[in-house]
Amino acid sequence: MSNLILTAGVARIDITPPVGFRMQGAMRRIEGSTGIESPLLATALVLADEQTKVVILDCDLIGLDLALAGEIRQAIGERVGTLSSHVMVGCTHTHNGPCTSRYNLGGTHDVAAEPGQIEALDTYLENLVRQLAGIASVADGQRRPVRVAAGCSEANVAVNREEINHDGRVLVGRNPDGVTDHSVDVLRVDDLEGNAVAVIVAYAAHPVVMGYHTYLLSPDYPGVVRRIVEQATNATCLFLTGAAGNQAARSFLQDDWGEKERMGGQIGAAALKAFYEIESRPYKEVRELGKSLSNIALYHKEFHAGPTHHIFKVAAGTAKVLLQPLPGMAELEAQLADAEVTLARLEAEGASTVLTVPQQIVIRWTRGVLEKVKSGITQETLSYPLVGYRIDDFVLLGMPGELFVEIQIRTKQRSKAKHTMFAGYANGILGYIPTAETVHQGGMSVSSAVRTYNISAPPVASSVDDVVAALGELLGELGL
Repeated sequence: MSNLILTAGVARIDITPPVGFRMQGAMRRIEGSTGIESPLLATALVLADEQTKVVILDCDLIGLDLALAGEIRQAIGERVGTLSSHVMVGCTHTHNGPCTSRYNLGGTHDVAAEPGQIEALDTYLENLVRQLAGIASVADGQRRPVRVAAGCSEANVAVNREEINHDGRVLVGRNPDGVTDHSVDVLRVDDLEGNAVAVIVAYAAHPVVMGYHTYLLSPDYPGVVRRIVEQATNATCLFLTGAAGNQAARSFLQDDWGEKERMGGQIGAAALKAFYEIESRPYKEVRELGKSLSNIALYHKEFHAGPTHHIFKVAAGTAKVLLQPLPGMAELEAQLADAEVTLARLEAEGASTVLTVPQQIVIRWTRGVLEKVKSGITQETLSYPLVGYRIDDFVLLGMPGELFVEIQIRTKQRSKAKHTMFAGYANGILGYIPTAETVHQGGMSVSSAVRTYNISAPPVASSVDDVVAALGELLGELGL
């Protein structure tokens, strides 16, 4: 039995960029933001005992390129005295935040930058690294003894977005018969008297309730979830977006800001249901017989002292995703010539950036892949860093990328933990990982997304199996 004491501290900072910064995630929307719907926040939770320390962050950002994520993790680890592998930088994946994944996703570093935009964003990102390391340090300095316990509820908000049109085309829409995980997973972090200090809520649905025509900086529905949970519990709430690659909210790409309240409200309500069902303090239930006018059996909890935890472990690994073979040089040269002709025609016609910027992305991608083929590269592999944090019968798993929800479901099924929480968009963002069915039938995640993420080719059909196997190895290292 462990004699170590689990401690936790939590802190938050505003990371809203200046109004006028471009937002990322809608390739055709390059105009700057015009205002702030709600501040963008970063929240740090530090969990530690005398041997192990982990830092979990929730950031209202679309995601981080892997180099930036690594820089942030390293800075936080050095600041609080832990390994970078013990730091998870989760991003909510709001599309109404700044361009924090560089050189892809139609961001400031990617295409159509105006004078001064790149320099301003670089300054913001440099400060972001300092801000996140600083808020982690503040949280670390506020640690106090805690216990943790987990639970789960459901919210019927997520819907599979791989819709098949009547003509066979795969659309980003609604597929109510498709695979979905409606689980609202909740971790409650309480002081030793049972008062909540922090709450982690995880749900797998794209935080893109608000659409192409919104120009206000906003955390989208995760901000609503946090607000609802915090108002009810007086605890600081972190939100982790799960494997939402093929998951939309039922209200998706809207112009009505009330829709994000409806979506976030349902998830927040489900999180509260789970929260109030969780008891973190050790107890036994006592039955006593009594009598009034009737005979009564009375039940109550008898709390007792006990260790804060028995197991606290960290594991890290890598998932390898093989991409499909690159096209031939002649095919790419023909594609590039056609794309350049199309862009020249659009510009001559005075077409808007809604049309010209996506075409610039096509040209950028084709040129990049052509250079790879000329250098002798015929096939590439992507590496995804994995992390897992276990406290007793709870485990949190995280990895970068737009993971299809099947990865989350199958990993939960494989886990021996009583409660398994999953975070996509963690420690970076690196393209989609689609199922074999989607690889074969096509769709955004294996066509246009390859270009927007600037990846040389779509993943092979076995990618979900390969990632689930790597996550299974990680669970094995954690004894699960």
